Amino acid sequence: MEYLIPDYLTSNQELHEIQFSFEISSEAPGFCESWPSDIYFYLNSTLLGTWTCPGDFGETSGRLNPAWWPRINQYGLLKLLTINRQGTFIDGLQLSDITIQDIKKDTTSGFLFRLSVPSDAKHVGGLTLYGKNFGNYHQGIRVKVLYQ
Repeated sequence: MEYLIPDYLTSNQELHEIQFSFEISSEAPGFCESWPSDIYFYLNSTLLGTWTCPGDFGETSGRLNPAWWPRINQYGLLKLLTINRQGTFIDGLQLSDITIQDIKKDTTSGFLFRLSVPSDAKHVGGLTLYGKNFGNYHQGIRVKVLYQ
């Protein structure tokens, strides 16, 4: 999955940090609480790191899912991915040494955020992202850009 994030920074503003907040789970046939998926995160073609989601959660209904939602994956885990001058972090734990300075910046098109589960990953499940009216958290993907 890819999301294009516009870059509204001007030439005299310096990028310090980008944060992505999202609800995510693995993807299994039907659902399976213990179905890990290795999820790879990229920003502008730079691999930020890999996080293993522990499962595709469906035993309990998602709080926000509409009545018509089938008995498949129901909710995910709320994650915060941060890229700053110290590295890349997920929920405050270091994921990699990739810093905001390592990101190739394309000033014409902004930032391309990509999530994937490659076919050669150790845990080849899939991934599910939940929007603001699904899962357990009333939000879509949130992006915060910190600059000076």
